[in-house]
Amino acid sequence: MSHPTVGDASFDSFQRSLQNPVFRGNPPYEWAVNGFLFEDPVSGDWYLFIGMYPRGYWKPGGCRLLRSETGGLTWEDLGIILQGAPDTFDGDGKTAGGTPDISVCYSEGRYHIVYDWANPDNSDGGLAYAVADHPEGPYYRHPEPLHRESRQPLILGQYKRIYGGTLFRRKNDWLILAAMSTPGNGGGTWALVALTAEQVTGSFAPPQMLIYPQSKVFHPSPVEFYPCFRHQEWIYVPATSLGHNRNFQVLYRAEVERAHLPEAWRLLRFGSCWHAEAQEHESSGLWGQTYSGFIDSHGVFRIMFPSKDSKDRGTINMAHRRWNTPYRSGFVLSAPNGPALTIFQRRFSAFSLRAEMRSNGMKSIVWNHNAPIGGDRIRHANGNPHPLTLSDCTQLTLDESGWQLRRIDDRGARENIAGNSEPGSRRMQPDSVEIQQQPDWLKIAVNSNLIWECKGESLSGSIGFFADAGIILHVDELTISTTGEECYKWLLPTDAIIGAGAAKDTWSPENADYYKFGFGYVSAMAGATLKWNYQGRGFRLWCPRAPIYGTYEIYINGLHSGIIDLKTPRIENSSPVFESPELPFAFQAVCLVRKNGTVPAGCLEILV
Repeated sequence: MSHPTVGDASFDSFQRSLQNPVFRGNPPYEWAVNGFLFEDPVSGDWYLFIGMYPRGYWKPGGCRLLRSETGGLTWEDLGIILQGAPDTFDGDGKTAGGTPDISVCYSEGRYHIVYDWANPDNSDGGLAYAVADHPEGPYYRHPEPLHRESRQPLILGQYKRIYGGTLFRRKNDWLILAAMSTPGNGGGTWALVALTAEQVTGSFAPPQMLIYPQSKVFHPSPVEFYPCFRHQEWIYVPATSLGHNRNFQVLYRAEVERAHLPEAWRLLRFGSCWHAEAQEHESSGLWGQTYSGFIDSHGVFRIMFPSKDSKDRGTINMAHRRWNTPYRSGFVLSAPNGPALTIFQRRFSAFSLRAEMRSNGMKSIVWNHNAPIGGDRIRHANGNPHPLTLSDCTQLTLDESGWQLRRIDDRGARENIAGNSEPGSRRMQPDSVEIQQQPDWLKIAVNSNLIWECKGESLSGSIGFFADAGIILHVDELTISTTGEECYKWLLPTDAIIGAGAAKDTWSPENADYYKFGFGYVSAMAGATLKWNYQGRGFRLWCPRAPIYGTYEIYINGLHSGIIDLKTPRIENSSPVFESPELPFAFQAVCLVRKNGTVPAGCLEILV
């Protein structure tokens, strides 16, 4: 299971540079957390364009440039190469605005850049253009911006600020792929848009929405886009989770000449794109935007990635992997900022398991897991797994103080079954855990030492791994005696609201026993929408019914599939109100749109 907020078991093969970090933020710009890596096709030198931000992002400064003539082994700091001015469109006549993040495109012997700008009070901002004869500059800013928020009508009632642009030269025009969000870049919902023009200085056509949560097709949410990169005839767009742990990544791809069309984009990688390491200079995992890079002449994917250190200062770091070898054996569950959980989406009853694990602290395996999956918020960034995701399971934890075996009930209450101060788990040293479960007994061994044996009750559910906040868990080897059985899993209503990119104040919480898991949400607003995004097969939609409830229209993967009437003479407990059991295994989007009345947000039971 990979989930933007809950967790991602990543098999990615990225390796860090021994020179990390290559840059660390300092006052007044502690948050150097965005960057663009560029290989100069003329000289072969590498350039890192770094956005200068203070803690909290506001008010941003300019863009700093680092150069490497040694293939990333050493870096020279060239200082600020682009910044705002009081008498330009980003200034207010007295104070310069911010110009932090850029992308570079080499064409016809010149270096063209698109950069973010915002005026001093952030009442306006967008994208702008500059050009130079050398990567180091000097860069000559075009006197007018390419895009102003103040001239942009709201799109879908929410989108207004465009930022984080990547510039591409095509056969007959120029293309900008950019992120778009709410006014003032206040966040809450994020989209990828395209802008095209015959001339790089404009005028660019209005933004074309490409990938966004309000569409009725699959799109994991919340994720944010910037920057993009090109390889051969394809454009690739990585997008990073805006959950508390931002290490979940997806990768989209489209042909260069069709990249301005929504139908051209395909999801190439879903999760398993990035893992965190337990290093002081990347204490926050991948933090800021996503990675930026290029594929060199030897077929190696060279990237820059941002993070933060233990003193909350931004760091810029380097990593690499073979382009055609994205995965490796073994996975990492990253939880640098908040808890993370990943499970096998199968049901296991009788099984034998052996796992070899390393971590910078606690190691934890869960089994008999039957809890619902979802985040703990319905809007904005920094969500964690909902507390119910770590319920209804058996859990074994190892740390330096010993081991603990517990049973967690379906409301999250913990019952400690057994524990001991021996053997103690060592930090970043491998521990081998063996679990054997049969209908009437359970055995657990650590490093070949039997630590627990008992008669047990017949239990079943998913097997998975848990990492508490601050833990980077490596699972280097894993064998399970059976492939398990197909099963249904539950997705919470929080996933449906944030999955649809709901506008602020659209949904109100409601705690009631007639919801499957004791809580839900209601809305009477026109256009109120839910969307569950998942990878699997068929589903059952569970909702309560009541005299005050109205009707939904339901869409499955963008196709209108019927009307659901939830109005009844009396309140009825949550039960299946719609099902579609015969869907083939794929990425699915189940979308509900309010038609009339007050509508509840229930939960989705999915066949995985």
